[in-house]
Amino acid sequence: MNRAAAAIFLAVLCSACPKRIEFGPEGQLTDAEQVFQRVRQNQDNVASLEGDAKLHVDSPQQSGTLGMFLSVTRPGLLHLETFDFFNRPLASLVADGTRFGLYQAQTNTYYQGPASPQNVSRFLPVVLPGEELVAIMLGQVPLLPPERMTLEMDMKEGVYVLTLFRGPATQVLQVHPKYLRVVKSQVRGVPGYDLAFDDFLERGNLIFPGRVELIASQAKTKIQLRYQQVKLNGRPDLTLYDLAPPEGAKVVEVDDAGRELAAPPPESTPPPAPGS
Repeated sequence: MNRAAAAIFLAVLCSACPKRIEFGPEGQLTDAEQVFQRVRQNQDNVASLEGDAKLHVDSPQQSGTLGMFLSVTRPGLLHLETFDFFNRPLASLVADGTRFGLYQAQTNTYYQGPASPQNVSRFLPVVLPGEELVAIMLGQVPLLPPERMTLEMDMKEGVYVLTLFRGPATQVLQVHPKYLRVVKSQVRGVPGYDLAFDDFLERGNLIFPGRVELIASQAKTKIQLRYQQVKLNGRPDLTLYDLAPPEGAKVVEVDDAGRELAAPPPESTPPPAPGS
């Protein structure tokens, strides 16, 4: 057998071999409820994040990559700042779960109003509630409340496959066998989106994905957040969630749908009293 044929034979042989699977300290788990509870526990361990990231968006409306500073804290605290290629500030968005504020640097305009999904998702081509957006940025998967569930082992991919069923909806979770964190989530039967997580970081007893991807197939949209330097579960800097507009900025009030509200008429000065 010549060298080329031997190389092809070895490549085919290796591709047919299943991946060596590394399980956690408990070994391979076979109970769906146990895996489900471990997933919930492990992803709920991260409550806050602060640091830098790259945001890449690919959609029919817009495509490109921006630098981002972000600070997020459960359940609904958001502080996002975006920068252009030359690291010049473009916009900053803050939400506290009830109100939101968005500052556009180019126009020196500050938009404020209720923290509705339409308002807190202004940096994105998809609309998400604030608490859901915070959870995804913290590497968490919104889980379908299951009526029943099944567990299988995908030897080829080297992952658990945990499937949650509720009415017509199913959620298929690929779960890392060692970290017991979700690698992929696919929701079918109801409107939804897919999630993918990768580049897991070990920070003490915390396991955190360095890359988060959201795929909304119906909207032909993919959003990827790749973390660079982040701090997990630090003491939140509450000044980052201050909703006061910058001094000198034009302030515009918006409604739940993000539509500008008419400015109130200026207060008229009452006429002087007779004899004054």
